Amino acid sequence: MGILAWIFGAIGGLCAVMGVITAAGVIPEFAELSWMFWLVLSAILLLATIAFAVGRGGYE
Repeated sequence: MGILAWIFGAIGGLCAVMGVITAAGVIPEFAELSWMFWLVLSAILLLATIAFAVGRGGYE
């Protein structure tokens, strides 16, 4: 699950960047998705990253 955590982390980071860029007004809203959508989506993806990173440990 380590690779899945990296993937979700990268996508979450990109969503956070998109949210900041949209909030700053550098680009207009993409498909009417506001900055709040992008930042909430990044928070959910980054929480999923933590869950995948913690859940990869094996129990014996």
